[in-house]
Amino acid sequence: MYQRALAILLILSFGAASGCSWVGRTAGKVQAKIERKTDAVEKGYNDGYSGERQKQQ
Repeated sequence: MYQRALAILLILSFGAASGCSWVGRTAGKVQAKIERKTDAVEKGYNDGYSGERQKQQ
């Protein structure tokens, strides 16, 4: 959550520097990395949860 807020803040602050294509590319890369990490955490949680649920049955 903190990383996403930081990425949005960076995107907004870099938005003022118009004409720099690398700014947009860098912001896109940051956002993609954050989304991959978030997906990995969510997948890990779901895997762990389902594994523990199966132990109960």
